[in-house]
Amino acid sequence: MTTQPKIHRSVPAWNGLRTAAIGTGAFADAERGSTYLLEACERLRDEGFEAVVGPMDGSTWGTYRLQTWSDGSAAFLMEPAGSPDDLRAYEQAGFQIAELHVSATAKPGSRGFEDKVAGVSVESWDGKDPEALLAGAHALVMEGFRSTPFFTPVPEAIFLDRYGPLLVQADPRFILRAVDKNGTLRGLTLAFPDPMRQGAVVLKTYVGTVPGAGRAMADRIHALAGEHGFSEVVHALMRAGIVSEAQSRKFGGTVFRRYALMGRML
Repeated sequence: MTTQPKIHRSVPAWNGLRTAAIGTGAFADAERGSTYLLEACERLRDEGFEAVVGPMDGSTWGTYRLQTWSDGSAAFLMEPAGSPDDLRAYEQAGFQIAELHVSATAKPGSRGFEDKVAGVSVESWDGKDPEALLAGAHALVMEGFRSTPFFTPVPEAIFLDRYGPLLVQADPRFILRAVDKNGTLRGLTLAFPDPMRQGAVVLKTYVGTVPGAGRAMADRIHALAGEHGFSEVVHALMRAGIVSEAQSRKFGGTVFRRYALMGRML
C-alpha cells in the first residue's frame, strides 16, 4: 500500500446503520488492498459498526469516490483520482457500489433556458467581497444539499475556509448569482476554466431556491463558454439519478467518466 487510508468513525449513517468510512488512499495492488480492507472491516465489526463505505474522507466535504469507468479523456481539476487496483481491492473485499456518480461533457452555447424563470435574473459576480458572496451561498448550500446522502452541515466559517481559496483563483465571469427583484440571492453557481483539461469550463456546483434557477444559471455558463472560445463544458461529479444528471441530459451531456462510493454491510 503506497498511502495508508485513514479510518473515519464519525460518519453519517448509510441506510440507517452505524457506519464507518475508509479514507482515500492508493493501494500498491489489489491483493494487498483487499487484505487491508478485510482486516479493517473485522476491526470495525468488533467495535460495533454495522456498515463501511469508502473511499471517503469523513463526509462529502472531504475527498471521496473512485473511478469505475473512463473514456480515456483528460482529467479535470478536483476530479477523484485512483487506479484500477483500488476498485478491484474493494470488490475483492466484498464491497459493492453504494452510490454511482458521473461526469459528462457538453458543447458550449445557450439552449434558451435562461429567460424562462420569472422574477429571477442571473448575473456574474463582480469579483468583490468574496466573503459576502460565500456567506450568502452558505445558507443556500446547506438547504439545497441537506437531503443528500453523507452530507453533513458545516458552520459558515468552515464553508468560507473551503471555498475561499477557490474564489481567489476564479474567473468572476463564471461565478453566477441568481437574484430576485428585491436583490435577494436565490441561487449560486461555481464554475471555472480548467487548467488541466484544456478548453474546458467545469460546472462544479449550482444550487437554487427558485424552480428553474439552477438550469438558468447552467444555461448562462454554457453561453459564456461559447462566447469566450471554450470547446466544452464539463458537468462535474453528478450523483446518478438526481436532478443535476437529468439537467445534464437536457444540455446534451455525454458521460465520459463514472465513479462509485463503495459500501459493505458488516
